[in-house]
Amino acid sequence: MGIFRFLLAALVVLFHFGGLGWIVGRIAVFAFYGISGFLIFQVLDRVYLSEPRGIPRFFCNRFVRLVPLYLVYTVLTLAMVRGLGPQSIVDPAGRRILQGMDRGNIELLYESATFGPDVEVVGSMPVLQFTPSLIPQGWSIGVEGTFYLLAPLVVLTTRRRAWALAGWIGIGLLAFLWGVRTAGIDLELFQTVVYKNTVASAVVFFMGGAFYYLRRRWGQPLPFVAIAIPMLAWVAVVTIPALGLGAGPERSAGVFSQYLWLTLLLAGLVSLTQVKRLRAFDVNAGNLCYGVYLNHFLVGGLLLRTGAASYLGLPGALPFGFAVLLGSAVLAYVTYRLVEHPFDRVRARVRGDYSPPPAPAVYGARPQIAALAVAACLILLAGPVGQAVGYVSQSNVAELPASPAFNIRWRLGTSDGDRQGFEAELGLTALGPVERDPSHRTWSYSLRSPTPDRVRALLEHQAVEDTSGIDPNRLEISQ
Repeated sequence: MGIFRFLLAALVVLFHFGGLGWIVGRIAVFAFYGISGFLIFQVLDRVYLSEPRGIPRFFCNRFVRLVPLYLVYTVLTLAMVRGLGPQSIVDPAGRRILQGMDRGNIELLYESATFGPDVEVVGSMPVLQFTPSLIPQGWSIGVEGTFYLLAPLVVLTTRRRAWALAGWIGIGLLAFLWGVRTAGIDLELFQTVVYKNTVASAVVFFMGGAFYYLRRRWGQPLPFVAIAIPMLAWVAVVTIPALGLGAGPERSAGVFSQYLWLTLLLAGLVSLTQVKRLRAFDVNAGNLCYGVYLNHFLVGGLLLRTGAASYLGLPGALPFGFAVLLGSAVLAYVTYRLVEHPFDRVRARVRGDYSPPPAPAVYGARPQIAALAVAACLILLAGPVGQAVGYVSQSNVAELPASPAFNIRWRLGTSDGDRQGFEAELGLTALGPVERDPSHRTWSYSLRSPTPDRVRALLEHQAVEDTSGIDPNRLEISQ
C-alpha cells in the first residue's frame, strides 16, 4: 500500500508542476481519502477501540503523526518566501505558485497552522473547506482531520455489524450527489461544493472503511503482481488524454465520477494485496509519501529561485515536474529521518503496550477469483455511473448553448492526434482550420457550455499558444 500512496503523491506533484491534466490531482486526492479510510478503520477496530482509553489515544496518535511535519514545512515555506524574495513564488512567466503572501508572518502562520477552516452554505449545500496559504495542498489534510474526528463514531456503530456501514455510505453518497446537483455544469463551483468540500467527499472515506471490512473477512487474497498491470493501466488512463473514457477527460462531473469509480476500485484491490518480496520497498515508499505531498511547493519555489526554469522549462513542463518530484523525495527522506522517525517512538508510547490480534489469514484461490471477478464487473459500470452523475449535474440547470466561434493557435509541435485529444478534453467543437495561418496551427472552434471555469481551463491549457475572440479578464467568448 505504501507504493500506491507514493504513486498518488507523485501524481499530485506532476499535476501541480508537470502539466498533467485536470483530472489527475483530483483523483489522486480522493484515492488518498479511500486509503486513509481503510487504515483508520483498521487501526480503530484492531487497536484503539479494544482498549480502555482508546479514543483519546487515537486522537493523540493522529496529532503526533500529522502535525509536527506539517508545522516544519509551514515554517520552512515561510522562510523561503521571506528569505528568497518574490522570485521563489513567481515563475519567469509571471505566474504565482503561492497566493496571498503579502500578509504578515503571524497571520500566515496562524492560518496555515489552523488550516484556515471556512464554513458556508451554497444553495442548500453545507460546505466545509480549508485554505492554508503556505501549504496550499494542505486543505486536504484539514479534510482528513475532520474525517478522523468522525471515524470513532462510524467504527463504533459498524465494527460488530459491518453491513451497517452501508447506511453511512448511503448518507455520504446523497451528500456527494447533492453537491453535484448544486454545482450543476459549473466546474468552478464543483471545485467548492464537491471536490474541496468535506461533507461531499466523506463518502470516499467511508468506502475505504468498507475495503477494510472486506479484508477483515477475506485476508489478503491478491498477490502484488495481480494488480501491478491494473495499476499501470490506471496511471495511463488518468495521465494520457487519448486513453480517456468515452469522449476523453472533458471537464464535467460525469467524467470525474467515471475516473473516481475506477480509482476507488483500484484502491480496493490494493487493500486486498499482499506484498512479500517488495515489503521493505513498500514500507519506505509509504514513509516518504506524506513528506512529498507537503513539500513540493517549497521545492518548486527553490528550483525557481535557483534559475532551474531556464533549462528545465517553466512549471507545467514535465522536466520541471520530475525535477520537483526528485527534490521532494530527497527532502522527504531527510525530514523523515529528522522529524517523523523520532516521533514514531512517541507514537509507540501513545499506543501503549496493547498488542492487536493477529492479521487475518490469507485464503486460497476462491477469494482471489471472486475479487477479480467483482472488479471486472465494476469496471463495466464506470460508464453508467458517470452518465448517472452527469444527469444529476444537469438536473436543475439548463445547459448553456454553444459559444460563438473563436480561434485557437496551438503550440508548435502539437500533432493532429494531440489536438483532437485536447479538443475532447476541453469540450471544443472543431469548425475547421483558419486558412490565413500559413503554419496551419490555428483552428476555429465553438465551446460547449462556455462557463467561466471552462473558458479559464482553455486559456490556461499548456498546448494553447494564443486565442482570439475571448475576453481573458471576464472569461467570456465575444459575440
